[in-house]
Amino acid sequence: MSALGAFQLVMLAGLGFALLSGLVVSAITPAVLARVAPWAPERRHRALLLLSLAPLVFGLAGLLAALLPSLLALRWPAHDHCAAHHGHVHLCFLHPPTHAANAASWILLALAAGWFAVRSAGSLAGLLRASRVAARLLDTRYDNTALGARVLPIETPLCLLVGVVRPAVVVSEGLVAQVSPADLAVMLHHERAHAIRRDTLLRLLAGAATLFVWRPMRASLLRALTLAAEQSCDEVAGRAVGDRLLVAEVILKVERLLQTPSGLAPVAASFGGDVPARVEALLEPPRTSGTLSRPL
Repeated sequence: MSALGAFQLVMLAGLGFALLSGLVVSAITPAVLARVAPWAPERRHRALLLLSLAPLVFGLAGLLAALLPSLLALRWPAHDHCAAHHGHVHLCFLHPPTHAANAASWILLALAAGWFAVRSAGSLAGLLRASRVAARLLDTRYDNTALGARVLPIETPLCLLVGVVRPAVVVSEGLVAQVSPADLAVMLHHERAHAIRRDTLLRLLAGAATLFVWRPMRASLLRALTLAAEQSCDEVAGRAVGDRLLVAEVILKVERLLQTPSGLAPVAASFGGDVPARVEALLEPPRTSGTLSRPL
């Protein structure tokens, strides 16, 4: 078989495994979401992250398993038994099916590539815009060792995490001047927790890995993953300041500011989100992580 035919065969198999993995994850997502709902945020986040990455992991594992006989035969030709067993089910570069590299397969791959491009175009465009903004915000001249953040000389209230691989907390002088030191400490601890956990990077990976998951299930899964990450960072901030109720108060303050046409809307847009669930969790006693097999 030609190199082009081998490439087509591998791409078709990869597409098939990706679709199959996406269907499986779509089918089990509602049950998993219900199962992990009572779990502690950190434990729930780990479980949902594993589920989000499952389509990519199992798709690649299936493709590797299908290619393994051919790869082994290339290294040890004496062990190749494909020619002796014509019904042997695997992707064989040495003895390919005769219908490989046909026009219909190329059309199918082109349609799949177009669909994938449409699904990912918006995210890629947003990532490029964010990278350009991040390059301006992550200027080391604005480092403030006392706050452990970069403080921008602007009046617009701002508190957010910038960057994917090496994230940094960025605040503005306007925010530092307008909020109390206690409230600012909560915001900084929350954003630092996101940085330590690499939540931005993990969210991007989860979004890419679930592209073949049915859209409603994908949205529910990623929304639950984001909530678990926010609640995990709320708990970290609560332990850092020694008062989980203070964290709940800051979340509510930020939510109220988000309702105003001016004020701290920029910081609210960054720090706020999923307010009822986050506040309710902080008003309850902290949950114990337990084990992955049995929630407490």
